[in-house]
Amino acid sequence: LHDTSTRERSMRAPADAAIDWRAPSAGALACLLAVAITNFGVGGALFGGRGWRAWQPFARGRSWRFTLAQAIGWTLASASLACVMACGTLVWRDARDARDDGTRERRLAVAALSWTSLGLSVASEAAVAASLAFFDVQDEGEAGRGAARGREGLDFRDVARVATLLSIAHVLHAPHAVIFATLATVYALGSSGALASIVVLYASTYFLQRDLERGRRKWDAFRAWSSRWIEGAAKAWHGSVRMIHDGAHGAGSTPLVFAYHPHSLIPAGAVWFHFLPQFGRRFENVKPVTLAASVLFKAPFVRELAAWLGVRSVSQEIFRSTLRHERAVVVCPGGQGEMCEHVGGLKEETITLCTKHRGFVRLAIEEKARLVPVVCFGESSSWRNLLRHPGRYLYRRFRVATPLLAVGYLGILPIPARVPLTFVVGDPMSLPEPDDAGRARESDVEIAHAAYYREVARLFAKHKGASGFPNLNLKLLHE
Repeated sequence: LHDTSTRERSMRAPADAAIDWRAPSAGALACLLAVAITNFGVGGALFGGRGWRAWQPFARGRSWRFTLAQAIGWTLASASLACVMACGTLVWRDARDARDDGTRERRLAVAALSWTSLGLSVASEAAVAASLAFFDVQDEGEAGRGAARGREGLDFRDVARVATLLSIAHVLHAPHAVIFATLATVYALGSSGALASIVVLYASTYFLQRDLERGRRKWDAFRAWSSRWIEGAAKAWHGSVRMIHDGAHGAGSTPLVFAYHPHSLIPAGAVWFHFLPQFGRRFENVKPVTLAASVLFKAPFVRELAAWLGVRSVSQEIFRSTLRHERAVVVCPGGQGEMCEHVGGLKEETITLCTKHRGFVRLAIEEKARLVPVVCFGESSSWRNLLRHPGRYLYRRFRVATPLLAVGYLGILPIPARVPLTFVVGDPMSLPEPDDAGRARESDVEIAHAAYYREVARLFAKHKGASGFPNLNLKLLHE
C-alpha cells in the first residue's frame, strides 16, 4: 500500500508542477489589470484633465519621489493579490488531497497568507495615495501644452489631500480584505465547530440590539472624526459637494424634523449631510440624529458602524423620545417603497417620491416641531439596482424590499459613481397646533402634508438646474 501511494504521488508530480505555474501566471495578469485600474481610477478621478496619465513615472516634471511611491504601490498590490492566488492554490490542493499529511500545514499557510495579503493591500493603497502628493498638477491653461508646475517640497494642501485619500482607500478597500482574511482563518481552523463558535459568538451580540437601535452605542470620538473628514472625503470622490440654503431662517427654539429626499438605493447622505460646515453655519448648535429602518440594525458590521455614528431606529417611540431629547431628527419619508421605485444610474430621467406616508407629519405636529425639507441631487444617480424589477414586484406584492444588488462606479462596483452632490435645505415649515389632548387632527395632517410636498416640488424645480440636473423630472407617487 505504501509503494502504491508513493507511485501515485510521483505520477501526480508533473500535474502539480503545471498547476503551480498556471496559478501564479494567472495571478500576475490579474494583479497587473487590477492595479492598473486602481492607479488610473484614483489619479484620473482627482486630476483628470490636469496632466494625469495612467503610466507616466518618467514624464517631464515628475519627481523621483512620485516614481518611487508609484513603484512601491504597484509592487505591494501585486504581492497582495499574489498572496490571494497562493491561498486559492493551497485551498484547491487541500480539497484534492484531503487526507494528505500536509493538510494542517497548508491551512495554517492559508491563514498566514490571507493576513499578509491584508497588510500588503492596505500598504499598497497608502503608497498609491501618497504618490499623489508628489504629483505636479499642471495648470488648467497649460495642460494642453504639457507644461508642469514645479514645486519645492509639500504644502499643507498636499498633506490634507493624501490624508483624505488614505481614509477613502482604507474604508473602501480594507473591509473586503478583512473579510477575506477572517474567512481564511476560519478555514484554517479546519472544523465546522470553529466556524459555528465564531458565528454564535457574534450572534450573541444581537441581544444588545435594543441598545443599538436606541443610540446607546454612539461613539463620540468616531462621530467627531467623521465630522472632520467627511467633507474632504466626499469631495475627493464625488468631485463636488455643495449645500444650498433656500431661505434664511435658522433653527429657532422649536424642535426640527429634517425630511430627506429621495430615499435612493443607499441614502447615505441622510447620515452625514448635517456634518458639513455649511449646515452648522445656518443651524448653529443643531445636531440632528438620523433615524433609519430597523433592518439596518440586522446587517452584520453595518449596524455597528451606524450605531457608532449615532443612528437610531425609526420606530414611533424612538422618534418621539429622540426629538424631545436631541431636538432634531432626520428621516426619509419615502421609505422602502421609494427605494424600490428608484431607477438611478447616470442616465436617470425621473426621480419618484412616494408620498403616502403621513406619520412624520403627524408626529411633528404632536411634538410641536417644524418640518425642514431636504432634497439631494446626485446621490440617486450614483447608484443602480441590478435587480430593480424583481425587487419592485416583490415589494408591491408582498411588501418585502428585496432583492437588492447595488452597483455604482464603473457600472459594476458596489461603491457610488462619481457624481457631484448638492443638498438643498429649505426653510423650516410651521405646522398646526395639536388638539387639547395633544393629538394631531387628521384634517391638519392632510393640509400640512400637501403643503409640505408642494414645497419639496418647488425646491426641486428651482434648484435642479444649478445642481447640474436641468432635465431631471420629479414624479409624486401617492399610492
